[in-house]
Amino acid sequence: MSISKMLNGVHFLGVIHSSMSREQVKKLLFIFLSVAGGVLIGPIASAQPCNFVGRPQFGGIEPPMVVDASCVDPDYNDKTMVIDSTNEKSLKLTDGSTIFYTEVWGHFPALRTQAQLPAGILQSPTTAKHSFFWRFPEKRVWRNRFFQQTYPLAFEVLNTLNNEFAFTNGGYTVSVVPGNPNVGYRVIAAAAKLAKVYANKFYNNKSRIYGYIFGQSGGSVQAMGANEGTTGVWDGIVPAVIAVDGLNSHSFMWDGLYALAIPEEKRQAIAKAVKPGSGRDIYATLTTEQRDVLDELLNGGFARVALEDMKFDVGSANQGGPRSFDSTYEDDFWSKPGYEGTNPPAYLTAAKVDGYATITAIMWDAKHTPTGVTFEAATMPALGSIGTSGLQFYVYSSDTKTRITSGNGYALNGKLEGNMLTLTGANDSLLLGALAPGVKIRINNRYLLAVAFYPRHSILDNGSPAYNQYRNADGTPKYVQRTIQTAYLGNIRASGGRRETGHLTVKTIVIENLSDPSSFPYVGGFYASQVRQAMGVSQTDNMFRIYYQQNANHGAYPFTLPPFNYRANLVSVGGILHQVLLDLIEWVEHGVAPLSSTRYRTDAMNQIVLPAKAAKRGGHQPVLRLTVNGGDRVEVGINQPVNLVGRIEMPPGAGYIKKYDWYLGGSDFKFEPATTLVKPQTLVNVKRTVSFPAPGEYIITLRTSGQRDSKTDAPGLTLENLERVTIIVR
Repeated sequence: MSISKMLNGVHFLGVIHSSMSREQVKKLLFIFLSVAGGVLIGPIASAQPCNFVGRPQFGGIEPPMVVDASCVDPDYNDKTMVIDSTNEKSLKLTDGSTIFYTEVWGHFPALRTQAQLPAGILQSPTTAKHSFFWRFPEKRVWRNRFFQQTYPLAFEVLNTLNNEFAFTNGGYTVSVVPGNPNVGYRVIAAAAKLAKVYANKFYNNKSRIYGYIFGQSGGSVQAMGANEGTTGVWDGIVPAVIAVDGLNSHSFMWDGLYALAIPEEKRQAIAKAVKPGSGRDIYATLTTEQRDVLDELLNGGFARVALEDMKFDVGSANQGGPRSFDSTYEDDFWSKPGYEGTNPPAYLTAAKVDGYATITAIMWDAKHTPTGVTFEAATMPALGSIGTSGLQFYVYSSDTKTRITSGNGYALNGKLEGNMLTLTGANDSLLLGALAPGVKIRINNRYLLAVAFYPRHSILDNGSPAYNQYRNADGTPKYVQRTIQTAYLGNIRASGGRRETGHLTVKTIVIENLSDPSSFPYVGGFYASQVRQAMGVSQTDNMFRIYYQQNANHGAYPFTLPPFNYRANLVSVGGILHQVLLDLIEWVEHGVAPLSSTRYRTDAMNQIVLPAKAAKRGGHQPVLRLTVNGGDRVEVGINQPVNLVGRIEMPPGAGYIKKYDWYLGGSDFKFEPATTLVKPQTLVNVKRTVSFPAPGEYIITLRTSGQRDSKTDAPGLTLENLERVTIIVR
């Protein structure tokens, strides 16, 4: 990077905070001039380039790159990065004190157009600009480490670690805001490596810098790819609510099939039935076909308890669909033996829309571009049970035999209301040019309906038990299979071109939540089995842990959720995430092994089951047992007292219970004021008697909050859980 380029791109002197001293300005200017002159990054620039392994992959994904501590990414390095701004800032901590820090923003520019990609490559991070920022706390609090969160989409909150946690635990932070989801681990690794070099100069440091990265959901895919594709960049990795190969495609299809087969009112009945102490049968209202689809969802790994809160939509099946790389699937589904479209169940027939509507008029904008069309009412096909969801608008010539397409332009984009189609978004010019009175538009939802069944026809080859339901006793498929497997594409793209093998390069801790409707809980255990198979039991114990949490939804957000009383049936596991990162530091830097993995089993329907007692379960989360008159449900009269008995216990070594609170039903989810223990305990027994003056269903919640340290209340380190029972007042 030349000095003139740096000054032009950064406007360095113009962005320095007005409160900075002359010495601070001189120090920062020296650092940036060192960057520009090659002094700061020189040792890396003279190293060998990081190398790709293999050839372009299916779907046009570039091959994975092997990244180590000393190699230089040919596209993301000190020569291509641009520093955009540097500012001095301050952070006021929970205890009232202040930490000053330096924030550096920069970016890697787009280096190629799509047309300039190497032969066989269709998807590459190099076609987009990727921003990054580093936050360096003042030297007095830094302890030779950094923290990083990663996510493959441009959501800053999912690529940023909480400053207070990072700074008070001795780390600077590294963040990348990607310009496209093909970012993989190349860009995040480059940003981390360059930050280390900057930090060495900034802190006048010559000692080792340790790095810790975590990623949630899609970020877990990046983290797991980095785990197997890099060495010497990070020392510990935490993939949270993970998405193993195929899950982020097929899970949406299972969700869509459930919404297609089971009407909303029946789904609501199921949601009520899964609540603790409901006394209801989740299958009570279902036909045989609907029961089979519910079982298919659960066997796919969807958490049974998550049926309570999940909002299902048939349209979700479109996410991660195979259209681009398995283009014949739609027609095959509706025309070939072995597919449901040729012998449809009742719910599929009820949902199907397929007919030709004739254009009677066209609406135009000022540039004479079509903005919508009107159809002859008598030619409109009837909508089915799912309404306009998933409708496609294929353009045909007036003979209804010749379909007009143009590359990826396979249909019009628009919104149908009555007999009017309003065109929306980008539409191919060839399709627009074909619109005229008398032209036929095939209005149909064939693709959406077909793709909802896709997992049946694409049994993955990774050994996942979710697909055993699609096999006969002899192991052969029950359904006709597609010749290619498209479900891996999303993960391979986000993971830097890698498929998960379980061959870890650094210490790894997986966090998985049991009420998560997106990261099916069994997948954490499945990934753990891959690690054991690849590395053996002894090495797995030296490198890997997995912790399961109850009553937690998708993600682990320490400081971005509402306050402590935000819900009556879910808790935050952000404190567990932070505690895991601290345990990882002790493991990596001091050789102190973390708590043993949570003990669990997977039942016959791929549901994760935890031991009831804390000593047998392990992990970080408090374990609760709550009863009402000795059970999880009771029916009583108005003002008739009932006895609530709770037992709260911390797993061995996990910490201490510090407070608990009650929610006694109602629609406001308002908890009573918390009871704070004078002396934190590892075991707490609570009792109370309650009664209710009006009939109704009262779901009672006992919630608790613990922490590893019994003496201090460190922000962001609370360990939460809850338990519920039901009281019916007649």
